[in-house]
Amino acid sequence: MIPTAKSIPELLREAQSEASPIDHQPIRVLICGVPKGVDNLVGYLHILGFAEVGEWSPPVPSPIEGEVIRILTRYYTT
Repeated sequence: MIPTAKSIPELLREAQSEASPIDHQPIRVLICGVPKGVDNLVGYLHILGFAEVGEWSPPVPSPIEGEVIRILTRYYTT
């Protein structure tokens, strides 16, 4: 597994606590799978213009051994 200082719940709480207008609600996109596949998909989504690679969280361990999760947070205006 890839070592990380933050767990998934910590990343989600951090995204919610970031200074953002009250009318903005977080929407999260998760990619789960083997590290190489997750990184390839993040890169492909960047090529498509969906999100910059640096906008995704670092890989965090998944509950499934050998897999990771990366999270992208965007904001929806209510």
